[in-house]
Amino acid sequence: MANPMQVNRKSLLSLAKDVISYQTDRDNEGALAQYLADRLRSNGLQVHDEDVVAGRPNVIVRVPGRDSSQLPLVINAHMDGAYHLGGWSRDPLEGWIEGDKLFGAAASDMKGGLASMVAAIESAAKDKSLPRDIILHAVMHHDTVGLGAKYVLASEGPFEGFGICGEPTNMGVVYTHGGAVKFKITVTGKASHISRIEDGVDALSAAVAIYSKIPQIKLTHKNHEVLTDLPRVLVGVLNGGIAAGCIAPEASMLGDVRTLPDMTRETVYDDLKKLVDEFAVDGCTYKIKLTAVQKSFVGKKESTLMTALSNSYKKVRGSEIEVITKMPTQAFVTDTADMSAIGLEALVFGPGDWKYLPDEFISIKDMGDAAQIYLNTAYELPLR
Repeated sequence: MANPMQVNRKSLLSLAKDVISYQTDRDNEGALAQYLADRLRSNGLQVHDEDVVAGRPNVIVRVPGRDSSQLPLVINAHMDGAYHLGGWSRDPLEGWIEGDKLFGAAASDMKGGLASMVAAIESAAKDKSLPRDIILHAVMHHDTVGLGAKYVLASEGPFEGFGICGEPTNMGVVYTHGGAVKFKITVTGKASHISRIEDGVDALSAAVAIYSKIPQIKLTHKNHEVLTDLPRVLVGVLNGGIAAGCIAPEASMLGDVRTLPDMTRETVYDDLKKLVDEFAVDGCTYKIKLTAVQKSFVGKKESTLMTALSNSYKKVRGSEIEVITKMPTQAFVTDTADMSAIGLEALVFGPGDWKYLPDEFISIKDMGDAAQIYLNTAYELPLR
């Protein structure tokens, strides 16, 4: 087997700092997408940057291998990246280095992994011995629903082959994770001034009553042998009221259920409705809306891709890859679910140990190793 091209790690670090400098946490990936498309075109690559919605494109690049009849390898990263808004020691868009750490907004989820995949594609383009096509999917709007990935996979595939999602697994590999259903519950009461409390119906206290019961909700599900810590539920936002001296006419909460493979939008909705009906307050009306849904990813611990990725990892790092089944990765939501659903044999593997905290960072060495492992995997996959 020919030796793969070596990734330029110095160029990768500069690229990662550039990627971090683009703020992409508010439906605003367009500028970053344009930067990546321009960079890749300047390196002689054919780029397909099609808007999924206005101003928010995917950036897709296929590097042809020596034999395009071989099953391709897709490497997937999302361009949008939320980050903790307060408490940073420096400007989060600055991208600064301390030792082996690159700090910056969304550095681990997943600007660093995105940069690693772009670097792998750039190296693949110079690699005359590349045995198969390798395809970069740099996608918009991952946030729960995976809109960018769904669009490119449905519109152009590929519909067979292999896929690696570069979400932050701290250089371990994940072959199964849960899904998600996000919801909004709105409670409507009747406003009344403090001087006429008796005339009102307090939507806020009614919402708090539901909120307090959410952690004990009975979710319909079957236990899963790998995803033993799921399901789990959280209400992260509770809003209500219009003035200090007025009974709240409306209150709402936003919540998130991390689901098991047998759970659906229908089962989650029914479970929420049972809870609301049980603790409803007379005079209030209740509305439940599901705001986002993504299915679980169920892969195989032993597979062709797992073997190839493991071999590539060992050649780059000299040790065995860790197969991760514990939290927090059980509760991840990734585009791997959509790659698998379309027909790709898929896994999650990427640099970064993501935590939603200020001064987010990623290991520079891990970024370089991940980029090399992505490229090497195209070689380790068997020829047919």
